[in-house]
Amino acid sequence: MKKKQYIIPEMETTKIQNISLLAGSVDANGDIIIGDDPEPDADEIIDAATRSFDFDFDSIKQILLLFVFTLTSLFASADIVTKNPADAPDDGKKHAMILYLQGGGTVDYNDVSAIGHVTYLPGVGMKIHLKNQPYSIDYLYSQLTKIDYIIENSNNTNANWSDGVKGPDMWTTESFKEAWRLEYPQLNAGTEAIGTTTNSQVVVKRCDPYGITYSLEWDNALIANRWTCYELHAGNSASNVKRKDDFKADPDVAVSSELDNYKNSGFARGHLCPSADRLCSTDQNKQTFFLTNMQPQYTSHNSGLWGRLEDQVRSFATNDSYTDLHCDTLYIVKAATITDKVTIGDEEVDGVYAEKCNGRLLVPKYFYMALLHYNKDTDSYHALAFWTNHISTTQPVANLGDYAISIEELEKRTGIDFFCNLPDDIESEVENTLELDFWHLTTTP
Repeated sequence: MKKKQYIIPEMETTKIQNISLLAGSVDANGDIIIGDDPEPDADEIIDAATRSFDFDFDSIKQILLLFVFTLTSLFASADIVTKNPADAPDDGKKHAMILYLQGGGTVDYNDVSAIGHVTYLPGVGMKIHLKNQPYSIDYLYSQLTKIDYIIENSNNTNANWSDGVKGPDMWTTESFKEAWRLEYPQLNAGTEAIGTTTNSQVVVKRCDPYGITYSLEWDNALIANRWTCYELHAGNSASNVKRKDDFKADPDVAVSSELDNYKNSGFARGHLCPSADRLCSTDQNKQTFFLTNMQPQYTSHNSGLWGRLEDQVRSFATNDSYTDLHCDTLYIVKAATITDKVTIGDEEVDGVYAEKCNGRLLVPKYFYMALLHYNKDTDSYHALAFWTNHISTTQPVANLGDYAISIEELEKRTGIDFFCNLPDDIESEVENTLELDFWHLTTTP
């Protein structure tokens, strides 16, 4: 049986450089590397003592799971959350940490910006990768008594985990454990995980092995979708199956739309996360047909301008000729206006067709998309929004730049805070900029 040597440096002091990190992944291939890291350089680690043991990897490798933290921001002030050694935080945020050793003493990784990523091997140990260092620093859980995770968050004052938004316990609840993701807008006040007829709730649709299909916020009082958000990247955008047309009510919300609501209404069941964006598997595609992922649309809009924009968004994510930089991940929010009034410029206008709403079918007057483009090589973000009139006549699609607005303008119109989990300085920069040239868009002269 094949065995590998597992080296565990134990140290009291670590030199950690103050290096800013905005986003990252485990490694170039997403792989776990066991026991092959080079020895630490003496100039990098002080007072390091190593010991080794035989680690039978083949016999347990089938049960090892990888928890990948999306590293979203660099923060300034901190709270400390104490965990048992085997319990890694599940909030997806980046953490500094203090390790308490079985033999006494601590190891401090108290500069969150210096930690590249942490690979957790549940029940076994953890590998801490520091920025700009070629090796990992490895610990068995048997070496540790506890871990204090330092959660730093003051540079994201409007993030979904911010005390000012949802309260200090929001991040530790099971209810909203995915809300740290970059595609999530700021959650609505009063939103819950378990819905009643009077509140909004967040629903997450998943499909193994492709992860989250999409998330949405559903208003049970209005019986309407507030937004659907999802990601497009190489891991979830393959085309392996055909469209399933499995339209159905959603059992995960308190008050779902029903198929009968659309009968003789004159409106199509218009996807927000489209079927064509989720063709990896049959189960994944079927999840896009829950009616909570729909808004009533005129066929001319759904099959015309909206469909053309959906094609364009897929191209942004998968075809490098459509943007100035390769897109590693495209974060997407799609929705429609469901409030009585919205403000466009200085004018307050109707947000819904009141005369066409039938009590269980709210008909929006406007549809929109918010997009966030991430390139890993340059560690850079670019944002764009589309805004369309929901009308029964055909609209031109030759120059999609005619429908483009900044995220800041979209937020003014909708009252929704998009991409709130970005660091505030990055969020401000990308949301206030409309770069049509970056997205290779043109406008009508």
